[in-house]
Amino acid sequence: MSEVAVRVRYSLLLSLVTAAVTATTGCGDAQSPTPAVDLSKLDSGNYQAVPRERQELRAPKYGPLLEAVRIGGATPLILESDDKFSFQRYSSPERRVVPDSLPALYSMNAAEFTELTQGFITGWTTSAERRKQPFLGRMLTVQTLRFTDASAAETAGRRLAERQAQNLPGESVSITGFPQARAKWSPTKKYVDAWLVHESLVLYVHMDDPVSEPAEPAPLIETVHAVLGNQVEALKSYTPTPVDQFGSLPIDVDGLLSRTLPLEDSQKAKGYDQSTVLPGRAALHYETSPASSKIAFEDAGVDLVSYSGAQVYRARDSAGGARLMAAMIAQNSRGWQQVESPPGLPTVECFETKDKKVNSSRYPPTCFIPYDRFVARITGTNVQEMRQKAAAQYKLLAFK
Repeated sequence: MSEVAVRVRYSLLLSLVTAAVTATTGCGDAQSPTPAVDLSKLDSGNYQAVPRERQELRAPKYGPLLEAVRIGGATPLILESDDKFSFQRYSSPERRVVPDSLPALYSMNAAEFTELTQGFITGWTTSAERRKQPFLGRMLTVQTLRFTDASAAETAGRRLAERQAQNLPGESVSITGFPQARAKWSPTKKYVDAWLVHESLVLYVHMDDPVSEPAEPAPLIETVHAVLGNQVEALKSYTPTPVDQFGSLPIDVDGLLSRTLPLEDSQKAKGYDQSTVLPGRAALHYETSPASSKIAFEDAGVDLVSYSGAQVYRARDSAGGARLMAAMIAQNSRGWQQVESPPGLPTVECFETKDKKVNSSRYPPTCFIPYDRFVARITGTNVQEMRQKAAAQYKLLAFK
C-alpha cells in the first residue's frame, strides 16, 4: 500500500472514529468544557499512582540500553525504503539489542554470536512485512550492531557472514553500490542475507520471500540495496557515545517515564526493567502498523513516547493528542467493542475484544487516557484491572 493510499485510509478512519466518539461522548463540541476529575474518588487499586524515582535504571547494565535508543532514533522505518512494508508483527518487542539480550540472526544461535565476535556493545533491530498476516508476503529484518571500534566490527561482520554461509549455503550475490557487502541468495529457502560494515557498526539485513513463484533474487536485492542506503545515510545523525560516558545519558527525558505506570515484577524480562523513553522516530519501530502510525505521529506532533506498564505519547498540543487518540482507536476498531469508562473518568475510552475466542490476545481490554497534550494506553487481563490501571495512569499524569 502506497503512502498516499495509507494517508487516505487514515483520514477516512480518523473521521469515522472521531464522529463516533463525538456522538457518544459529546467531546467534539467546542463549547463543552472538559469534565472536572476528582482524583481522590478514582479507584486505582494497588497500582502506582505517584511519580517514582528512576535512579535504579542508572545501573551500568542499562547504559547499553540507553545508547541503543539513540541508534533507534537514527534507524529508518523499512517502509521508508519500500512503502509496501506497512506492517510488523510484534505488538511489544524489545527492539534494543545488548550483550545480555543478543540479536536473533538467521541460521545462527547466541552461542555462535558470542564465539565469533568481540567488543559488541549495543544495537537496534527493526522488522516489517508486506502483509498483515505473517508468511503471506515478503518480510524483512534489519540489525544495526555497534562494536568497540571499526576493527572489531570488520572482524565480527566477516566471521558472522562466513559462519552463516557455512550453516546454510547459498549463492553469492552483489549489492549495487556496496561492493564491500557480503551477501547471499538461497533459492531453496527464498531469502537474501546481507552484511555491511559501516565504521564501528555491523548492518545485517535478512529478507524472505515465502510466496513468490518462481523465486527470483533481483527484487529482494533491490530492496536490500535501498534499505542499506537509507540506513547508512540516516546514521550520519548518530554520533556514538563513548562507553565511559554512558552514565551521562538521560534515563527519563522530561520526567515522562516517572509519570508512566510502572511494569509489574511479572512483566520484567530477564531480571531487568525494560522501561524506556523513546523519541517519536524510534517509537515508530514498536508500532504494529507503522505506516498509519507514522502519519498519525506526524499529524499529532509526537516527540516522545514512554514504554513501561503503559505507553504514554506526548503530542504537540491537546488538539494533536485528541487526533492521536482517535487514530490509535481507528487502527484496531474492527477487533474492539467499546465498554464503559472507569468511574469518574468520562473522557477515557475503553474497549475489549469483540470475539474472545479468536482475538483476545490481539485485542486485550484496553483504555486510552487523554490528559492535556498526552495520551496514555493501558491494557489489562480483565475489565476491572484495566479500569484500575487507567485510574492510576490518570493520577500519574495529573500529579502536581
